This record gives sequence, structure tokens and C-alpha cells, in this order.
Amino acid sequence: MTCPLTGRRVVVTRPAAQARELVDRLTALGAQVVELPLTRIVPIDGDAPIATALDQIATYDVIVVTSANAADCFADRLAASATTALAETTKIIAVGGATATTLQGRGVRVDRIPQRATGEAIVAELADDDLADMRILLPRARHGRPELPTGLRRAGAIVDDVAFYDTVRNAVEPAVVAAALDAHDIVFTAPSGVEAFAALLSQDRQLALRIVTIGPTTTATARLLGFTVSAESHEQSIDGLLEAIQSLPDP
Repeated sequence: MTCPLTGRRVVVTRPAAQARELVDRLTALGAQVVELPLTRIVPIDGDAPIATALDQIATYDVIVVTSANAADCFADRLAASATTALAETTKIIAVGGATATTLQGRGVRVDRIPQRATGEAIVAELADDDLADMRILLPRARHGRPELPTGLRRAGAIVDDVAFYDTVRNAVEPAVVAAALDAHDIVFTAPSGVEAFAALLSQDRQLALRIVTIGPTTTATARLLGFTVSAESHEQSIDGLLEAIQSLPDP
């Protein structure tokens, strides 16, 4: 029996530490995978804002975790702090199924998963509750997109937007870039990956590659940078990505 992705060359841009499952499942479906890890995740250690947030963790009404990377880094610091414990009254919001799975796998409960993974949609969903004077922690990447904290503050919330990790661009061998550009599909799982890929190219964004994204925020970044998006995952998960890739016709 022919595998559904036989003959397809697919580029995976996810950081190497998080890419294994996606690479293995694409290979099992018959794809030839080009690994192009454009970024890596570097946890922030010994940072005063993190220490302050952890010391005050029980005082937050809501903690919004926006990615699986944020979930891992937050859970690591939470586990390393012997005096830190989440309050039962604190609501934990996980943006996307992968984030929820990561938190739960690390022993952190999840109270809600927003239906849409954009900053504006998350604010709108949380605003069903009265956000006035609500204390909210955003443990996320340094230089994260501003829509979520800005929207929450406009709704009256008191927001601590705390960087728990950095996303650092990797040096990439020209031969690997050439192999990627000769593939059929390229998968982006974060806006930072799209930005790093754009930095490797000339001004021309009209690629033969078909772009597949993990969700609307990554799609928005790709379009802003002049790329055409061929498919978007219906959920932020590997299952969703595989479904999106397989939805595209054979090249």
C-alpha cells in the first residue's frame, strides 16, 4: 500500500528539541523530510521578574500559557521553586492542544483552552468574565507579540508579561537552505520560524514551496512578510499539522 505522502519532500523548521515526533510521523507517512531548525529555545535563568512572579504565583487570578515552549519553561521553574504552589482559585488557560498536553504532562492542571489561538480572540473569550483589576500572568517568550497583553490591559486586567525564555536564531548551512527550497512543502510552527526563514531569503517571497502553518498567528506573520499560505492547521497540534499537509494535492 502506498503511503499518502510518498514522493513529497517536506521541510520541518521546528526547533530540533521539539521536532522529533513531527519528523518521525511525516517519515512514516512516506515523506522525505528536510530538517531545517531555524530557531532554538533558551530558558531564562536567574531573572528577577521570574522570581517575583513565582513568589506571587498564588495571587494571580489567571495564568495564560501561550505555547508548548512556554509551558515547559514555566513548569520547569515552577518545579524548581520548592516554596511555589498554584492556588486552586487560579485559572490556567492553555492556548492550543499542544500547550495543554505539555502542561498536563508536567503536572499542571488546565482549566480552559480558548477556541481560537489569536491574541484578540483570547481577550474576547476571557472578557466574558469581568477582567477589571484581575491579576494575570503571561509566562512566555521575550519579545512576544503585543496583542494579548495590550488587549487584556485595555479590558482592565493587571498583566505581568514575564519572559521565561528566548527564541534564538540558528546559523543554517547554505546546502540545507538549498535543499529546503527544492522541497514541496514547508511547515512553520511559530511566527519566529517564519521571521527567521524570511531573513534567509532575498526580497522575493514568491516561492515554489507550499507553506503550512500551525495556526492563525503564524499565518498572519507569514502573510505580513509577503508569503502565501497554502494550508493552516485547524488546531495547534501535530495531528492538525499532518492533516493540513495531507489536505494539499500531490505536487
